[in-house]
Amino acid sequence: MVEGVRRQRLDAMLDRGLDHTLTLVSAGPGFGKTLTVASWVRRRQSDHAIGWLALDQTDDSPHSFWSGLLAAIRASGALPDGSALNDVIPASVFGAREVDIVLAGLADLRRRLVLVLDDFHLIKNPEVLASVGLLLERPPARLTLVLITRSDPVLPLHRVRVAGQLVEIRSRDLAFSRPEAAELFAIEGFRLRDDQLDTLYARTEGWAAGLRLAAMSLDPDDVDASVERVTGSDRAIAEYLIGEVLQRVAPDEREFLLHTSVVDRVCGDLADAITGGTHGQQLLEHLQATNTFVTALDTENRWFRFHPLLRDLLRHRLMLEQRDGVPELHRRVAAWQAAHGDPIESVRSSIKAGDWDRAGRTMLACIPLILSVQAPALAKAIEPMVRRANENPALFELLAASAFHMQRRDYGSMSRDTAEARQYLDAAPADLRGTATVVLDLFDQAACRMSGNSARQIELCRGVLHMLDQTPRREIPLGRHFRAVATGNLGVGQLWTDDIDAADRSLADADQQLGDLGMELAVLNTLSYHALLDAMVGRCRRAERRARVALENVDRRGWGSEIQGMSLHLALSLVLAARGHTDQAAKAVARGLAGTAGTHTDRAVRLGLAIAAVEVAVLRGDGAAALEADSRVRAGIARTPGTPIRMRRWADAAGASAMILDGRPAEAIDRLGELAPDRGFSAAWQRVWLARALLDTGALHRMDGVLRPLTEPGWQYREPVVFARLLLAVLAERQHRDGVALTELTAAVELAQAEGIRRPFLMLGDRLTGMLRRYLVLDGAHPAFVTGLVGEAHEPPRENGGLEHLTERELIVLKYLPTMLKAGEIADDLFVSVNTVKAHLRSMYRKLGVSNRREAVERARALGLL
Repeated sequence: MVEGVRRQRLDAMLDRGLDHTLTLVSAGPGFGKTLTVASWVRRRQSDHAIGWLALDQTDDSPHSFWSGLLAAIRASGALPDGSALNDVIPASVFGAREVDIVLAGLADLRRRLVLVLDDFHLIKNPEVLASVGLLLERPPARLTLVLITRSDPVLPLHRVRVAGQLVEIRSRDLAFSRPEAAELFAIEGFRLRDDQLDTLYARTEGWAAGLRLAAMSLDPDDVDASVERVTGSDRAIAEYLIGEVLQRVAPDEREFLLHTSVVDRVCGDLADAITGGTHGQQLLEHLQATNTFVTALDTENRWFRFHPLLRDLLRHRLMLEQRDGVPELHRRVAAWQAAHGDPIESVRSSIKAGDWDRAGRTMLACIPLILSVQAPALAKAIEPMVRRANENPALFELLAASAFHMQRRDYGSMSRDTAEARQYLDAAPADLRGTATVVLDLFDQAACRMSGNSARQIELCRGVLHMLDQTPRREIPLGRHFRAVATGNLGVGQLWTDDIDAADRSLADADQQLGDLGMELAVLNTLSYHALLDAMVGRCRRAERRARVALENVDRRGWGSEIQGMSLHLALSLVLAARGHTDQAAKAVARGLAGTAGTHTDRAVRLGLAIAAVEVAVLRGDGAAALEADSRVRAGIARTPGTPIRMRRWADAAGASAMILDGRPAEAIDRLGELAPDRGFSAAWQRVWLARALLDTGALHRMDGVLRPLTEPGWQYREPVVFARLLLAVLAERQHRDGVALTELTAAVELAQAEGIRRPFLMLGDRLTGMLRRYLVLDGAHPAFVTGLVGEAHEPPRENGGLEHLTERELIVLKYLPTMLKAGEIADDLFVSVNTVKAHLRSMYRKLGVSNRREAVERARALGLL
């Protein structure tokens, strides 16, 4: 305890010791052992007898030790009058017989005696230790022994521990908690801010003397500056540690501490590599056992670390005493770390040694870690090389800069670094030239991906794969890692260029290759893009499973802003929209757009999310939002010169759907342009929305030619095919081919229900209601799915409840009114007589409360019927 700070948890531990034989208070110097026990004793002396013996070097003999001990017992007042112990005078030998006499005397204690032996670590004499051991083996009922020591004594502690009679209070218990440290500083007159307290607490780790010395060194006029000066090299702290630690260890132990202080943590094998010795493990365990501010980091006593302030002091003394030898110590550390699978720390150590060549070689040997959970650590480790690249550019430094800027998502700087690094390839060591070339190509493909230049991305990935095929593995040892990355990103490029089958193969190959290569971000990239591919194809169940797994990894690891996971949000939005879950789809789009905000992002995914935003607004029926989202898409494409033509076509299809919702089908047709000659994702949606626009303009004769190819083998995009079948059903019904209409509807239901696809049905709304009901009447194979769709079908709205319901035939004729077709032409298109069309027109005019065609169109649009 530090005076003024009441530490009740330590009082409770000492109180618990009253019911035990032995309380061991063992910690290094300055942990407040004596003060803590003394403060507790003062509060307990009213109801317990207290005997206190402060030991020194002169007590390390049987006569001196037991003379002092018996004197402390007599002074405690616990002995009854006439006790034999009042007459015992220890001789030079104090063995079992003498201990028996003491035990007999202690059996008659009038009340519980707390016997405190302070600085017990000074007792080394085997005879004294043996006699105390006998006392512990046959403890008197009313005696509690408290040993205060800097190191565990050579006593049978294991027996006392097994018997359940040992209470241990160690450094970790004596260390101040953060609130206790704050109270200490407050008593000293310093109300520290949280950041100031955090700094001091981290450096002292609650060490009582360190906190007290820190408080003494704080300058009330400039607390911030004085906080920064609280290190192991601070004069007061250094003097304390030198006097209480360094001057008390043997010369060889001091040298060992100096040399091994160059690392933040050390094991026996590493210590031997640093010092050239063979007893590193024994020395570390000894230093820990003697509480020399050395702490084991695991239960196996494999790894150790020094107290931060001691480490600061040791490093300061090392630089003062052996400056010229420090680089060699760091080189030894770097070699050991590289050989034992810790390349990131090896890079740090090489940089500390000033060995930039070794640092560069090690970095290049672990460069795939930039795509792993260790990416931030690697980026931080190579940051000094990045700074060096500004003044001393060379291959290793520029490669480090490229990797660093990629991890920070600064792709502009990455591209500049990569281009400059290529100038040094010819001068690169022959054994590294192949690896460096592949790494630079992969950086370039990442830049292409970020800019949306999928064609160039594919070209670069194929080039890397070709080089790996043609180069012996010994020349590019990391070939497996590079192949997996190139294959995965090849699949990404193929997806955006609508080569879906090839993309599927590439992503599957990459997933298999990644295996246990330890590149978690590359795995996330492959998983997320495979989910997107599944969503685009219409494999909604598989897409959602993959996307949910990827999202769980993103949330668990805090990877919300990582480029490799952005496509999962697009995948989820497509799946949720296809299933008609508008609000959830909108949330997925919003999260994805938030993650891809800014210029340093995956442009293709951001454009895809922007297109999805248009589609969600259309599904929701919010024409204004859809058009606004479409304008953002067009602006984004204008800023992305390398946008694949197929993505532009997808954007046009989504924009056309917004125009149709806004009642401008003719403009939608113009936006869609000529039909694409391929069978890709965007081509499928282009045909669907063109047919939908043709339906609204009354050009029914063109619809079959646009849609029919989608029903042929070779079109693997499920949702647009479902939409095409439904449009063909609507077309057939308008042509009074009810049997064909039901066949097309049934085919659409069969395709849609397997993956829960509902959007095409919702988009056509009341146009399908009659057919869906007929499907149910005729006992279709999927009644539950269709029943749900019927329940969500939109009925034509009524104004103030007073609009008489339009029949299905009247609604069909109504759709022709915005066109230039005359009644006779409408009749021909519908395969009915002109009189029938005129009869429908008269009935519609009456129900809408209008007198002519123009008014009917305006009224229908106002009511949402057009």
